[in-house]
Amino acid sequence: MIEQRQLDEAIELGRAQALSCAGLDYSRLLEPVAGYPRSSVVLPDRSVVPGYPSIGRIQSLEAGLPRQFQGPFWAEEKIDGFNVRILRRNGSIYAFSRGGYVCAFSTDRAPDFIDPAVFDAEPDLVLCAEIAGPDTPYLEGSTPRVEHDVALFVFDLMRLGQPGFLNQADKFALCDHHGLPPAPIHGRFGPDDTEALAKLILRLDAEGAEGLVLKTDDGRDRAKYVTGGSCITDIRACAEQLLDLPPQYFTNRLTRLAIFLAEHPEMDRDATEQALGRAFLAGLDEAVGKSREHGRVDHRYRCRFRERASAQRFIEHMRSTGGRHVRIGNDMPRPEGDYWLLEFERLFDHMTGTLSSALAGDQQYD
Repeated sequence: MIEQRQLDEAIELGRAQALSCAGLDYSRLLEPVAGYPRSSVVLPDRSVVPGYPSIGRIQSLEAGLPRQFQGPFWAEEKIDGFNVRILRRNGSIYAFSRGGYVCAFSTDRAPDFIDPAVFDAEPDLVLCAEIAGPDTPYLEGSTPRVEHDVALFVFDLMRLGQPGFLNQADKFALCDHHGLPPAPIHGRFGPDDTEALAKLILRLDAEGAEGLVLKTDDGRDRAKYVTGGSCITDIRACAEQLLDLPPQYFTNRLTRLAIFLAEHPEMDRDATEQALGRAFLAGLDEAVGKSREHGRVDHRYRCRFRERASAQRFIEHMRSTGGRHVRIGNDMPRPEGDYWLLEFERLFDHMTGTLSSALAGDQQYD
C-alpha cells in the first residue's frame, strides 16, 4: 500500500494523476513514488497495482541465453497485442492499460474472455494479459493467432499487496482451474538449448508469430526474443506513417532483422530481402494512394463493444488525448449484431503534409 500523504503529495507535485472512470476513482503514477514504478495504479483503499515492468530483449540466442539465465526457463509465445492488467473492484471488472488508465475497450470486452467467477475464488488476483486481433483500437498490425475480432491471452498473474508475479506452476494451475486463456507455452529449456530454441523460433517465424518471452520458474528472470519476420511485419504495418514515427522505430527493427539473419543462416536471404522491400514500398504506396484519393494519410480502426456507454467513454478518451489527429463519425457507435461497432481514423500529420506538398508540385529541398 501507499500512504495517503505520499499519494496526496505526489498528486500535488504532478508526479501522480487522480482520475475517475466507470464508477472507479483511482490514481496513476506519472513517476516512481514510494518504491512503485511509473504507471502503477493506486486504488481507493491505497492498494497498488504495480506498473508492468519492461522486459529486456536479447538479440542472439547463442550469446544471450547463458548471460541471462543460469537455469531452466519456460518459452512462452509473445503475442502481438496490447498489455492490460485486469482485476475486480466493488463488484466490477476493470482493465488498466500499460500507462495506468482504465481502458474502456478492454474493460468492456474482458467478460467475453474470462469468467468473472475467478474473482469470487481469488478476489486479490490481477490478470496480466495481452489483447490482440485485427479489431483493436490501438494497433495497426495483428497476430496470426486471432483471425477476427480480438482475443485475450493471460501471460502473468499478480496478487494485490504482494510483490512480483506468481510462479509459473501456480499460474498454470490457476489458468487451468479457472479456464483462463493462457499465452501459448512452447516448452521448458535451459541456457544450452540454443539449437532446440533456434528450431522453435524458425517455426514460429514461418507461422508469422512475433517471438518468445523466456521466463524462469519464479518469473524473476525473463527476456524476449523476436522473429525476423515480426520485424518486417512491423515495418509493413507502419510504413505509411514513416515520417510520423521516430526513426528508431525502423532502425531498431532493421538491426534486429540483420542480427536474426546472421544467427540463422539457413533462412532464405533473397526472399527476406524481397519481403523487406515490399514492406516499405507497399506501405508507402498505400500512403501515396490515400493522399491522391482524399488528401490525407490515415489509418482506419474498428472495434466492437458490448455496451454503448463503454464505446462513448472510449470516444471521450480518444478525443481528449488524440484531439484533431482522430476522426470519429457522428453516427458512431452503431449497432452490429449483439455489439456496438466503433470505426475511426487516426491522421498522420507529417506524411499527410509531405505527400500533399509533393503531389501538388511544390518544390522540396533535401
